[in-house]
Amino acid sequence: MKLFLDIVSTLALIVWPLFMMMSAMLFDAPGSEANKSNLGFLLFIIFYPVIIFAAYKLFGMTYFRISANKALVTSVVLTVLIALLFDYPWFIMNTMAGIPSSGYFVKEDKVYYYGKTIGGAQAASFKVIGKQYQQYATDEKHVYFNGKLIDVADPASFTGISHPKSQPEDEGNPLFWKDKTHVYIEGHTLSGARPAEFRHLGGRYGSDSQQVYYGWQALEGADPASFQLLNPNMAKDDKLVFVLDKACKLNAPASQFRLLTDQDLAVYATDGQHVYAVFFGAEDPLQLVVDADPASFSLLERAYVKDNKRVYYRDSSLRKMILLEAAHAASFVAGNYDNATGSDAHDHTHYYLGGALVTAKK
Repeated sequence: MKLFLDIVSTLALIVWPLFMMMSAMLFDAPGSEANKSNLGFLLFIIFYPVIIFAAYKLFGMTYFRISANKALVTSVVLTVLIALLFDYPWFIMNTMAGIPSSGYFVKEDKVYYYGKTIGGAQAASFKVIGKQYQQYATDEKHVYFNGKLIDVADPASFTGISHPKSQPEDEGNPLFWKDKTHVYIEGHTLSGARPAEFRHLGGRYGSDSQQVYYGWQALEGADPASFQLLNPNMAKDDKLVFVLDKACKLNAPASQFRLLTDQDLAVYATDGQHVYAVFFGAEDPLQLVVDADPASFSLLERAYVKDNKRVYYRDSSLRKMILLEAAHAASFVAGNYDNATGSDAHDHTHYYLGGALVTAKK
């Protein structure tokens, strides 16, 4: 019985660090900081190693061959050190005072962000901007982003730059903001941007009459007058195509460039002469699909594509298009994995799996 109790105690101690890391989730819901039962449960999680060894001492037992006194002292020291490491004393005091551990909060003459005071913030005039994410806030003299002061921002003229096609849930949470002298994104000034002219184009793209931006970055060579979005992550002007913030040159006029498909993991485009596979994040995000015919190009299941003569496989891990040289385009079909043949595609002569030839049909 003693050995069984020691083993159970050991298992409980092994999972204790995991419970410690997850315990803050007790206070994620709005108003949860006022729930004293949550606080009691948090204290139990923090100190249950101490409770275990206090019980050992109470009943005069040893933990394996370790004395109860030594185990208890060790658990107290370890628990206190970890509680200090995770800022639990501060967290518990805030919870007891009814101060939430997330977002902005005003109490009496102090303003808090994620439970920590914002030095210099004026509680009487403090207000949060935005409906959902609530990253920005102002008082009479200052503007804040995620609890940090934006030194140059003017609260009187600070306002969001909405996109004309914003969804209702996004209207109160613009990506770009401005005041009378600057444009801002994620709390940082956008160097050189003109607030009176600036507009949000969609995605992370924005522009004034002189420059196009992707997030914080000015897109070198981009022409604001002809710049247009293809989707939230791609755009073009009269000379270049942009994938996120990368400029891509074509062998044909950029004006002819258009998307053929626009699925998250299967974006393909054409300039009228060639087909391109788009690999977001790659050094060269526009990859030529060699010899593919734009007019007959079509998307199949499970990363396969084809035109009227050829079949290709999109290998996302290698970020490349693979030509299936033996595949017969007219009879090629892709679908669910077939356990009997070990394949996910086939034509009239062969089976394929993940773009590789499996076996010939019998």
